[in-house]
Amino acid sequence: GVDRYEQKETLGTENYFIDGSIEKGFVNEKMVNRNLTWEETTVTNIGLDLGFWRSKLTTELDFYDRLTTGMNRPSDLSSLLTGAYEAPRRNIGNLRNRGVEVNITWRDQTRTIGYSINANASYNATILEEWNEFLTRGFVYLDMPYRFLYTYVDRGIAQTWQDVFNATPQGARPGDILREDLNGDGRIDGNDLKAYPNSLRDRPTTNFALNANLSWKNFDLAILMQGSAGRKDYWLNNYNNVNFPATHYASTWDHWNEPWSVENRDGAWPRLYGNNNRANTTFWLDNMSYLRFKNLQLGYTIPGRLLQRFGVSNIRIYGSGENLMTFTKYRGLDPEKRTYANEVYPLNKVFLIGINIGI
Repeated sequence: GVDRYEQKETLGTENYFIDGSIEKGFVNEKMVNRNLTWEETTVTNIGLDLGFWRSKLTTELDFYDRLTTGMNRPSDLSSLLTGAYEAPRRNIGNLRNRGVEVNITWRDQTRTIGYSINANASYNATILEEWNEFLTRGFVYLDMPYRFLYTYVDRGIAQTWQDVFNATPQGARPGDILREDLNGDGRIDGNDLKAYPNSLRDRPTTNFALNANLSWKNFDLAILMQGSAGRKDYWLNNYNNVNFPATHYASTWDHWNEPWSVENRDGAWPRLYGNNNRANTTFWLDNMSYLRFKNLQLGYTIPGRLLQRFGVSNIRIYGSGENLMTFTKYRGLDPEKRTYANEVYPLNKVFLIGINIGI
Protein backbone atom coordinates (compact mmCIF):
# COMPACT_ATOMS: atom_id res chain seq x y z
CA GLY A 1 0.00 0.00 0.00
CA VAL A 2 0.90 3.67 -0.14
CA ASP A 3 2.92 4.81 2.87
CA ARG A 4 1.63 7.68 5.00
CA TYR A 5 3.93 10.36 3.54
CA GLU A 6 4.69 8.74 0.20
CA GLN A 7 2.85 11.46 -1.72
CA LYS A 8 4.56 14.26 0.20
CA GLU A 9 7.81 15.96 -0.80
CA THR A 10 9.71 15.12 2.36
CA LEU A 11 13.25 16.20 3.24
CA GLY A 12 16.08 14.18 4.71
CA THR A 13 19.21 15.33 6.48
CA GLU A 14 22.36 15.54 4.39
CA ASN A 15 25.85 16.88 5.16
CA TYR A 16 27.63 19.33 2.84
CA PHE A 17 31.31 20.16 2.56
CA ILE A 18 31.71 23.97 2.34
CA ASP A 19 34.97 25.94 2.74
CA GLY A 20 36.76 23.04 4.34
CA SER A 21 34.07 22.31 6.92
CA ILE A 22 31.06 20.01 7.14
CA GLU A 23 27.69 21.77 7.27
CA LYS A 24 24.35 20.13 8.01
CA GLY A 25 21.55 20.54 5.49
CA PHE A 26 18.55 18.92 3.85
CA VAL A 27 17.84 17.20 0.58
CA ASN A 28 14.69 16.05 -1.20
CA GLU A 29 14.18 12.36 -0.48
CA LYS A 30 12.00 11.29 -3.37
CA MET A 31 10.04 12.18 -6.45
CA VAL A 32 6.26 12.51 -6.28
CA ASN A 33 3.81 11.69 -9.06
CA ARG A 34 1.23 14.48 -9.12
CA ASN A 35 -0.97 12.52 -11.54
CA LEU A 36 -1.40 9.52 -9.23
CA THR A 37 -5.08 8.66 -8.72
CA TRP A 38 -7.15 6.07 -6.91
CA GLU A 39 -7.68 2.68 -8.46
CA GLU A 40 -11.13 2.18 -9.94
CA THR A 41 -13.08 -1.07 -9.73
CA THR A 42 -16.10 -2.14 -11.77
CA VAL A 43 -17.94 -5.18 -10.43
CA THR A 44 -20.62 -7.37 -11.97
CA ASN A 45 -22.22 -9.87 -9.59
CA ILE A 46 -24.90 -12.44 -10.37
CA GLY A 47 -26.36 -14.48 -7.52
CA LEU A 48 -28.85 -17.28 -7.23
CA ASP A 49 -30.45 -18.55 -4.01
CA LEU A 50 -32.32 -21.86 -4.07
CA GLY A 51 -34.22 -23.87 -1.49
CA PHE A 52 -35.59 -27.42 -1.69
CA TRP A 53 -37.59 -29.76 0.51
CA ARG A 54 -38.97 -27.02 2.74
CA SER A 55 -35.56 -25.36 2.86
CA LYS A 56 -33.80 -28.40 4.26
CA LEU A 57 -31.44 -27.99 1.31
CA THR A 58 -30.35 -24.45 0.49
CA THR A 59 -27.91 -23.39 -2.19
CA GLU A 60 -26.22 -20.07 -2.87
CA LEU A 61 -24.42 -19.48 -6.17
CA ASP A 62 -22.52 -16.29 -6.96
CA PHE A 63 -20.60 -15.31 -10.06
CA TYR A 64 -18.53 -12.13 -10.14
CA ASP A 65 -16.45 -10.21 -12.64
CA ARG A 66 -14.25 -7.52 -11.07
CA LEU A 67 -12.12 -5.24 -13.24
CA THR A 68 -9.58 -3.02 -11.46
CA THR A 69 -8.22 -0.23 -13.65
CA GLY A 70 -5.26 2.04 -12.95
CA MET A 71 -3.52 -0.33 -10.55
CA ASN A 72 -1.58 1.72 -8.01
CA ARG A 73 1.95 0.31 -7.94
CA PRO A 74 5.59 1.38 -7.55
CA SER A 75 7.07 2.04 -10.96
CA ASP A 76 9.86 -0.10 -12.39
CA LEU A 77 10.23 1.95 -15.56
CA SER A 78 13.38 3.90 -14.73
CA SER A 79 16.63 2.07 -14.02
CA LEU A 80 18.49 5.37 -13.56
CA LEU A 81 16.88 6.32 -10.25
CA THR A 82 18.58 4.64 -7.32
CA GLY A 83 18.78 5.00 -3.57
CA ALA A 84 16.43 7.65 -2.20
CA TYR A 85 15.37 8.68 -5.70
CA GLU A 86 13.21 5.72 -6.61
CA ALA A 87 10.67 6.03 -9.39
CA PRO A 88 7.35 7.31 -7.99
CA ARG A 89 4.13 5.35 -7.92
CA ARG A 90 2.01 5.18 -11.04
CA ASN A 91 -1.36 3.91 -12.19
CA ILE A 92 0.09 1.07 -14.18
CA GLY A 93 -2.31 -1.63 -15.35
CA ASN A 94 -5.70 -3.29 -15.40
CA LEU A 95 -6.41 -6.57 -13.64
CA ARG A 96 -9.56 -8.66 -14.01
CA ASN A 97 -10.77 -11.16 -11.42
CA ARG A 98 -13.47 -13.63 -12.34
CA GLY A 99 -14.78 -16.23 -9.99
CA VAL A 100 -17.59 -18.29 -8.60
CA GLU A 101 -18.64 -19.03 -5.04
CA VAL A 102 -20.88 -21.93 -3.99
CA ASN A 103 -22.48 -22.51 -0.60
CA ILE A 104 -24.62 -25.62 0.01
CA THR A 105 -26.32 -26.43 3.31
CA TRP A 106 -28.47 -29.37 4.44
CA ARG A 107 -30.36 -29.10 7.74
CA ASP A 108 -32.71 -31.61 9.30
CA GLN A 109 -34.22 -32.38 12.68
CA THR A 110 -35.83 -35.49 14.16
CA ARG A 111 -37.22 -35.96 17.64
CA THR A 112 -33.80 -36.63 19.20
CA ILE A 113 -31.28 -35.75 16.49
CA GLY A 114 -30.52 -32.44 14.82
CA TYR A 115 -27.81 -31.97 12.27
CA SER A 116 -26.53 -29.65 9.55
CA ILE A 117 -23.86 -30.00 6.89
CA ASN A 118 -22.43 -27.02 5.06
CA ALA A 119 -20.02 -27.19 2.13
CA ASN A 120 -18.63 -24.11 0.44
CA ALA A 121 -16.05 -23.48 -2.24
CA SER A 122 -14.74 -20.56 -4.26
CA TYR A 123 -12.66 -20.26 -7.41
CA ASN A 124 -10.93 -17.10 -8.64
CA ALA A 125 -9.06 -16.53 -11.89
CA THR A 126 -6.99 -13.43 -12.61
CA ILE A 127 -6.01 -11.98 -15.98
CA LEU A 128 -3.66 -9.03 -16.48
CA GLU A 129 -5.29 -7.09 -19.30
CA GLU A 130 -3.16 -3.94 -19.53
CA TRP A 131 0.29 -2.83 -18.37
CA ASN A 132 1.81 0.49 -19.37
CA GLU A 133 5.40 -0.28 -18.44
CA PHE A 134 8.05 -2.47 -20.00
CA LEU A 135 7.54 -6.13 -19.13
CA THR A 136 10.60 -8.32 -18.87
CA ARG A 137 10.44 -12.10 -18.88
CA GLY A 138 8.80 -13.20 -15.65
CA PHE A 139 5.58 -14.07 -13.87
CA VAL A 140 3.81 -10.80 -14.78
CA TYR A 141 2.65 -10.87 -18.39
CA LEU A 142 -0.27 -9.67 -20.46
CA ASP A 143 -3.28 -11.98 -20.90
CA MET A 144 -1.90 -14.28 -18.22
CA PRO A 145 -2.79 -14.80 -14.54
CA TYR A 146 -1.10 -12.31 -12.24
CA ARG A 147 2.09 -13.83 -10.75
CA PHE A 148 1.68 -17.25 -12.35
CA LEU A 149 4.25 -20.01 -11.90
CA TYR A 150 7.32 -19.55 -14.12
CA THR A 151 10.07 -22.07 -13.54
CA TYR A 152 12.92 -24.18 -14.85
CA VAL A 153 12.09 -27.82 -15.52
CA ASP A 154 14.50 -30.38 -14.12
CA ARG A 155 15.66 -33.74 -15.48
CA GLY A 156 16.46 -35.08 -12.04
CA ILE A 157 19.82 -35.53 -10.35
CA ALA A 158 22.77 -36.53 -12.53
CA GLN A 159 23.91 -39.99 -11.41
CA THR A 160 26.97 -40.35 -13.64
CA TRP A 161 29.27 -38.26 -15.81
CA GLN A 162 27.45 -39.73 -18.81
CA ASP A 163 24.23 -38.08 -17.56
CA VAL A 164 26.11 -34.78 -17.43
CA PHE A 165 27.53 -35.21 -20.96
CA ASN A 166 24.08 -36.10 -22.36
CA ALA A 167 22.57 -32.90 -20.95
CA THR A 168 22.96 -29.33 -22.16
CA PRO A 169 26.17 -27.84 -20.65
CA GLN A 170 25.36 -26.15 -17.35
CA GLY A 171 28.46 -26.62 -15.21
CA ALA A 172 27.06 -29.73 -13.56
CA ARG A 173 28.69 -32.75 -11.97
CA PRO A 174 27.21 -36.04 -10.75
CA GLY A 175 24.88 -35.22 -7.88
CA ASP A 176 23.73 -31.90 -9.37
CA ILE A 177 20.24 -31.06 -10.62
CA LEU A 178 20.08 -31.04 -14.41
CA ARG A 179 17.78 -28.50 -16.03
CA GLU A 180 15.96 -28.99 -19.34
CA ASP A 181 16.96 -27.01 -22.40
CA LEU A 182 13.37 -26.34 -23.45
CA ASN A 183 14.08 -24.22 -26.51
CA GLY A 184 16.94 -26.45 -27.71
CA ASP A 185 19.50 -23.66 -28.25
CA GLY A 186 22.28 -25.56 -26.49
CA ARG A 187 22.42 -23.42 -23.35
CA ILE A 188 20.49 -22.95 -20.13
CA ASP A 189 19.17 -19.43 -19.54
CA GLY A 190 15.95 -17.51 -18.95
CA ASN A 191 14.60 -18.65 -22.32
CA ASP A 192 14.17 -22.13 -20.85
CA LEU A 193 11.69 -21.11 -18.16
CA LYS A 194 8.25 -22.70 -18.51
CA ALA A 195 4.95 -21.01 -17.68
CA TYR A 196 2.23 -22.81 -15.71
CA PRO A 197 -0.81 -20.53 -16.10
CA ASN A 198 -3.06 -22.74 -13.95
CA SER A 199 -0.85 -22.44 -10.87
CA LEU A 200 -0.08 -19.33 -8.83
CA ARG A 201 2.75 -18.75 -6.36
CA ASP A 202 1.22 -16.12 -4.08
CA ARG A 203 -2.24 -17.49 -3.42
CA PRO A 204 -4.46 -20.45 -4.28
CA THR A 205 -7.10 -20.26 -6.99
CA THR A 206 -9.55 -22.44 -5.05
CA ASN A 207 -10.65 -22.51 -1.41
CA PHE A 208 -13.09 -24.96 0.15
CA ALA A 209 -14.48 -25.96 3.54
CA LEU A 210 -16.86 -28.44 5.16
CA ASN A 211 -18.67 -27.66 8.40
CA ALA A 212 -20.87 -30.22 10.18
CA ASN A 213 -22.89 -30.00 13.38
CA LEU A 214 -24.71 -32.84 15.17
CA SER A 215 -26.79 -32.85 18.35
CA TRP A 216 -28.21 -35.92 20.07
CA LYS A 217 -30.02 -35.59 23.36
CA ASN A 218 -27.57 -33.56 25.46
CA PHE A 219 -24.50 -34.19 23.32
CA ASP A 220 -23.26 -31.90 20.55
CA LEU A 221 -20.51 -32.38 17.97
CA ALA A 222 -18.98 -29.84 15.58
CA ILE A 223 -16.45 -30.56 12.82
CA LEU A 224 -14.63 -28.12 10.52
CA MET A 225 -12.40 -29.06 7.60
CA GLN A 226 -10.86 -26.57 5.16
CA GLY A 227 -8.31 -26.44 2.39
CA SER A 228 -7.15 -24.87 -0.84
CA ALA A 229 -5.78 -25.76 -4.26
CA GLY A 230 -4.23 -24.13 -7.32
CA ARG A 231 -0.98 -22.96 -5.75
CA LYS A 232 2.58 -24.23 -6.14
CA ASP A 233 5.79 -22.97 -4.60
CA TYR A 234 9.39 -24.00 -3.98
CA TRP A 235 10.41 -25.90 -0.89
CA LEU A 236 13.54 -23.84 -0.30
CA ASN A 237 14.44 -22.51 3.12
CA ASN A 238 17.45 -21.91 5.33
CA TYR A 239 17.32 -25.43 6.74
CA ASN A 240 17.35 -27.51 3.56
CA ASN A 241 20.06 -25.36 1.98
CA VAL A 242 22.57 -27.62 0.22
CA ASN A 243 25.01 -24.68 0.34
CA PHE A 244 24.17 -23.98 3.96
CA PRO A 245 27.51 -22.50 5.19
CA ALA A 246 26.87 -19.40 3.07
CA THR A 247 23.74 -18.66 5.12
CA HIS A 248 25.51 -19.11 8.48
CA TYR A 249 23.06 -21.77 9.56
CA ALA A 250 24.20 -24.96 11.23
CA SER A 251 23.78 -28.26 9.45
CA THR A 252 20.85 -30.47 10.34
CA TRP A 253 20.40 -34.21 10.56
CA ASP A 254 19.02 -34.14 7.00
CA HIS A 255 22.25 -32.58 5.73
CA TRP A 256 23.96 -35.84 6.67
CA ASN A 257 21.34 -38.19 5.28
CA GLU A 258 19.43 -36.54 2.42
CA PRO A 259 22.07 -35.18 -0.04
CA TRP A 260 23.09 -37.26 -3.03
CA SER A 261 26.41 -39.07 -2.82
CA VAL A 262 27.94 -42.12 -4.44
CA GLU A 263 26.83 -44.11 -1.40
CA ASN A 264 23.39 -42.41 -1.30
CA ARG A 265 22.24 -42.18 -4.91
CA ASP A 266 18.58 -42.15 -3.87
CA GLY A 267 19.05 -39.09 -1.66
CA ALA A 268 16.15 -36.64 -1.66
CA TRP A 269 18.51 -33.67 -2.08
CA PRO A 270 21.24 -32.94 -4.65
CA ARG A 271 24.84 -33.02 -3.48
CA LEU A 272 26.19 -30.39 -1.13
CA TYR A 273 28.01 -27.40 -2.65
CA GLY A 274 26.78 -28.28 -6.14
CA ASN A 275 26.21 -25.95 -9.08
CA ASN A 276 22.75 -24.35 -9.41
CA ASN A 277 21.28 -26.80 -6.93
CA ARG A 278 19.34 -23.98 -5.30
CA ALA A 279 17.80 -22.69 -8.52
CA ASN A 280 14.02 -22.46 -8.83
CA THR A 281 13.39 -25.71 -10.67
CA THR A 282 10.57 -28.22 -10.60
CA PHE A 283 12.87 -30.40 -8.48
CA TRP A 284 12.08 -28.18 -5.47
CA LEU A 285 8.54 -27.37 -6.59
CA ASP A 286 5.71 -28.59 -4.38
CA ASN A 287 1.97 -28.66 -4.79
CA MET A 288 0.66 -26.48 -1.95
CA SER A 289 -2.85 -27.95 -2.07
CA TYR A 290 -4.01 -29.22 1.28
CA LEU A 291 -6.99 -30.44 3.29
CA ARG A 292 -6.88 -29.68 7.00
CA PHE A 293 -8.90 -31.18 9.82
CA LYS A 294 -9.21 -27.74 11.37
CA ASN A 295 -11.43 -28.22 14.40
CA LEU A 296 -13.32 -30.88 16.33
CA GLN A 297 -15.46 -30.08 19.36
CA LEU A 298 -17.53 -32.43 21.51
CA GLY A 299 -19.76 -31.12 24.28
CA TYR A 300 -22.29 -32.30 26.85
CA THR A 301 -24.97 -30.12 28.44
CA ILE A 302 -26.16 -31.17 31.90
CA PRO A 303 -29.98 -31.28 32.00
CA GLY A 304 -31.48 -28.18 33.57
CA ARG A 305 -33.69 -30.11 36.00
CA LEU A 306 -30.59 -31.32 37.80
CA LEU A 307 -29.30 -27.78 38.27
CA GLN A 308 -32.38 -25.89 39.47
CA ARG A 309 -31.68 -26.48 43.15
CA PHE A 310 -28.24 -24.89 42.71
CA GLY A 311 -29.55 -21.73 41.02
CA VAL A 312 -27.75 -22.55 37.77
CA SER A 313 -29.61 -22.50 34.45
CA ASN A 314 -27.17 -24.63 32.43
CA ILE A 315 -23.72 -26.19 32.44
CA ARG A 316 -21.95 -27.34 29.30
CA ILE A 317 -18.71 -29.30 29.42
CA TYR A 318 -16.71 -29.57 26.21
CA GLY A 319 -13.41 -30.59 24.72
CA SER A 320 -11.94 -29.40 21.43
CA GLY A 321 -8.95 -29.94 19.20
CA GLU A 322 -7.60 -27.57 16.57
CA ASN A 323 -5.28 -28.24 13.60
CA LEU A 324 -5.56 -31.97 14.19
CA MET A 325 -4.33 -33.23 10.81
CA THR A 326 -3.23 -31.89 7.43
CA PHE A 327 -3.22 -33.85 4.18
CA THR A 328 -0.75 -32.38 1.67
CA LYS A 329 2.15 -33.20 -0.64
CA TYR A 330 4.13 -30.19 0.57
CA ARG A 331 7.40 -31.31 2.14
CA GLY A 332 7.61 -28.39 4.55
CA LEU A 333 5.77 -27.56 7.76
CA ASP A 334 2.69 -25.61 6.71
CA PRO A 335 1.36 -25.30 3.12
CA GLU A 336 -0.82 -22.33 4.13
CA LYS A 337 2.17 -20.06 4.81
CA ARG A 338 3.35 -17.48 2.30
CA THR A 339 7.10 -17.46 3.08
CA TYR A 340 9.43 -20.29 4.03
CA ALA A 341 12.99 -18.94 4.39
CA ASN A 342 12.86 -19.24 8.18
CA GLU A 343 10.33 -22.04 8.42
CA VAL A 344 11.08 -23.22 11.94
CA TYR A 345 7.80 -23.58 13.79
CA PRO A 346 5.09 -25.97 12.63
CA LEU A 347 1.39 -25.24 12.94
CA ASN A 348 0.50 -25.97 16.56
CA LYS A 349 -2.11 -28.47 17.59
CA VAL A 350 -4.30 -27.03 20.33
CA PHE A 351 -6.39 -29.09 22.75
CA LEU A 352 -8.85 -27.47 25.13
CA ILE A 353 -11.18 -28.63 27.89
CA GLY A 354 -13.71 -26.10 29.10
CA ILE A 355 -16.93 -25.52 30.99
CA ASN A 356 -19.68 -22.95 30.37
CA ILE A 357 -21.92 -22.04 33.30
CA GLY A 358 -25.12 -20.04 32.88
CA ILE A 359 -26.62 -18.33 35.94
